[in-house]
Parts: sequence; C-alpha cells; structure tokens
Amino acid sequence: MSQKINYENLLREASINVVKQILELVSKNGFNNKQHLYITFSVKHPDVQISDILKEEFDEEMTIVLQYEFWDLKVDDSGFSVNLAFENANEHIYVPFASLININDPSEDFDLNFIPDFEVVKSKQETKEPTNDSKVISLDSFRQKH
Repeated sequence: MSQKINYENLLREASINVVKQILELVSKNGFNNKQHLYITFSVKHPDVQISDILKEEFDEEMTIVLQYEFWDLKVDDSGFSVNLAFENANEHIYVPFASLININDPSEDFDLNFIPDFEVVKSKQETKEPTNDSKVISLDSFRQKH
C-alpha cells in the first residue's frame, strides 16, 4: 500500500529551498536596484539566536530588513546568520528556516508565508547524541582489581 503524499510538507520544503537560494544570491551578489527583503520569524523558536536586548523588545516575532545595513550574511542547511545595525548597535543573529513566518520583497511583489515548525527541534532533540557535558559514569572505579 502506498503512502499518502504530504503536499503541505513538500510545498514547505520547496519554499524553504527558494528562500535559501535567494539568501545565497544576496550573500554573493547583494541586491539590484530597489530590491530588499523583510524577513519575519518567531523569536520563540529555541534555535533562534538574538541578543537579550532584542529578546526583551520582541517577545513573539521579529521582522528584519535586509537592504542597506547588513553584512556577513551566511546561509547553511538549517538557517542563516547575519549582522545588522539596530539603533546604532550591531547585532549578530541566527534565524533557522524552521522559525520563518514570512519573507517579502515589496519591490518585486514577492511574498512567502510559513508556519514556524517547532517539530524540527523536537525530532533533533530526540536523536541528539550525548555531549561532553553529559554525565557518564565509568564502572572501572567500581571493579575489583586483581
């Protein structure tokens, strides 16, 4: 028996691949003419990395603008990082694709909407390997020496 096709997941993956390609192009070439991006994401997503000051100011979601004052845009399989200027301060942020709510370029009438995916985090946590700070008890100290 065949499995049901999950169209919603397929569309989400395809849309995230479009976002990745857009950000990679911007990272390499910058913007042409009046192009710019508004990117809205959930700050509640546990993989989002923003300063405590920004967390206090934006408790649910945050919109960033990639137009003039951004640099070091880097894209990976899970998200992107960028440095931005906020009210005369530089901020480094990391936005996982799973936290996206909207990406919009009003100059091109381009708009993609997302529902943040917190399930990605749960599945990563369930398959996580033990880290160096995990408590591992060695039985060697309890064994009798001959």
